[in-house]
Amino acid sequence: MLPKGRRARVGSPSGDAASSRLRSMRFPGVAIYLVEPHMGRSRRAFLTRLARSKGFRVLDSCSSEVTHVVMEQTSAEEAISWQERRMAAALPGCSPPALLDISWFTESLAAGQPVPVECRHRLEELLEHGVCEEVERVRSSERHQTMKLFTQVFGVGVRTQPQKLTQLQKAGLQHHQDLSTPVLRSDVDARQQVVEEAVGQARPGATVTLTGGFRRGTLQGHDVDFLITHPKEGQEAGLLPRAMHRLQDQGLILYRQHRHSRWESPTHLAQQSHMDAFERSFCILRLPQPPGAAVGRSPRSCPSWKAVRLDLVVLPISQFPFALLGWTGSKLFQRELRCFSRKEKGLWLNSHGLFDPEQRTFFHVALEEDIFSHLGLEYLPPEQRNA
Repeated sequence: MLPKGRRARVGSPSGDAASSRLRSMRFPGVAIYLVEPHMGRSRRAFLTRLARSKGFRVLDSCSSEVTHVVMEQTSAEEAISWQERRMAAALPGCSPPALLDISWFTESLAAGQPVPVECRHRLEELLEHGVCEEVERVRSSERHQTMKLFTQVFGVGVRTQPQKLTQLQKAGLQHHQDLSTPVLRSDVDARQQVVEEAVGQARPGATVTLTGGFRRGTLQGHDVDFLITHPKEGQEAGLLPRAMHRLQDQGLILYRQHRHSRWESPTHLAQQSHMDAFERSFCILRLPQPPGAAVGRSPRSCPSWKAVRLDLVVLPISQFPFALLGWTGSKLFQRELRCFSRKEKGLWLNSHGLFDPEQRTFFHVALEEDIFSHLGLEYLPPEQRNA
């Protein structure tokens, strides 16, 4: 039997691959090691292949050749522990590598070359001092502090430019101190009294009902919502503009935004359970303050009044129980109640009514309790709706 021919010897995979890899490295002076914990094995392998394809030198083990150690989502304790183990195993006189956040690595890949190491990339500063000097410098800068305060104003976001402020945003900025102060339950009665007087003068017999979190028994909030109606259907028409004129004549309105009713037909908003089409006014009122109520306020602010936010909603008496239920909340309670109505009972519930899509009819109710009854549920008082 003839002996089998020997296969041609192939160079050592590790030797040839290593030499080929070194030839393909564009930045031999930079040796990177990716720490696997929190990064994951598959992600580490992917990033290694990607970096090598771009000419970066990424080592599989943390040897004395490593110049840049990259970590991802590593806590200070974990980084300190890793660094201590690394220093214990390092040869005497060996300079420690730079301990960097993965942001340096990803920025380098995007740039196609190692980017300069900045303070924000280094983990050593955070480990030694507990803070990053550059981050703290940005946080304490006048621009950051101004933007932080600016974005707390109602209706203002980070992209809003001061020269393009709307009237609402200007009012919110002007009265920011008052509007950012929580509204206490003791303040609500004073606001309701002001609204009731204006509504009563505009249309005798009209009623004003408190809704929202305060009706559910919460002790503080940031605005107050009132529902306005009249016992006689149709008498609510034109009521809100007249009431607003009364408040305007008293010099109490600092800002107002009026929205006309968008109600067209009983089925118009039947399926849109998260919306309503009532006429409403969003207001910032100048509410007189009793003596001593301005303790703690800035000396430059007027102690005799306070800017307050109100939402005034006008609706016909036939829709009042549904609106009262919807505006009382909470949002989660309403979402679950309307979902139950639709899925379990096949009925559409919103702030305008309860609609049967098969019969194409609305249920007529006089009280909130009647709505629960139609849904086959036990009535829950407002205090038990804080879901």
